[in-house]
Amino acid sequence: MVYERIADVRQKVKWAEHHFKGVKTSIKDFMGTRPYEIKVESDADGNPEVHVIKAEPIPASIRLGCGDVIQNLRSALDYLACALVRANGCIPSGQTEFPVFDGAILNSKDKTSFQRKTKGMRQEAIDQILSMHPYQGGDNLLWRLHRLNRIDKHNMLVTTLGNITAINGLPPVEDLWDGNRWGRVSGVPLGLKAGDKFYPQLPGVTVDKNTGFFAEIVLNEPSVAEGYPVVLALTQFLRHAFEICGALSWALR
Repeated sequence: MVYERIADVRQKVKWAEHHFKGVKTSIKDFMGTRPYEIKVESDADGNPEVHVIKAEPIPASIRLGCGDVIQNLRSALDYLACALVRANGCIPSGQTEFPVFDGAILNSKDKTSFQRKTKGMRQEAIDQILSMHPYQGGDNLLWRLHRLNRIDKHNMLVTTLGNITAINGLPPVEDLWDGNRWGRVSGVPLGLKAGDKFYPQLPGVTVDKNTGFFAEIVLNEPSVAEGYPVVLALTQFLRHAFEICGALSWALR
């Protein structure tokens, strides 16, 4: 019975993985076309001035694929919520879902909504979900997955050739993400557009005509995922969905 209850959840996550492979293939194919070109020159004062010569638009296949991965992962969590209700001998309602909120569940409106979404689950499972802090300011990764899914239901996710994520002498890529916005490299624009020029400020790093630059495809949703590298984001979302499902699997027995 445990396997039957978790099977749909696992298959939904596996389907997200399938879409993720497609996204990575699309990114590889797109980057193989050399979609951007950057040239370093000197301004009138001799300071390095970086010019964006070319920056092609991101193919729809990548943007659509991101939405598919996120949608399937968010749905997997809702499948989990329904499985938790059934495991307790109850029937899910039209309001059953894995609860995620925009802020701490403190006011009466949010508490009522939380109760509706988790009605029928074992109290121990409900308590564990609460302990995960499923809201912005608590589990920000879960909240970001939830918010991006809501955005994608109405508009295709915005992606761009993003911040320069590798420059000679910089630390590893992961060190540049602060959890909310990718942007430690001062002076570099969030998106790259042909005709742009910028002045990267990198203490201890000399920028000249031989400097190597690498731009990643990033999500560019203000206040949710600004400059968040697509592959990194989807990898983290997948891993976290697995973790949440695994953490609550005991309640399906």
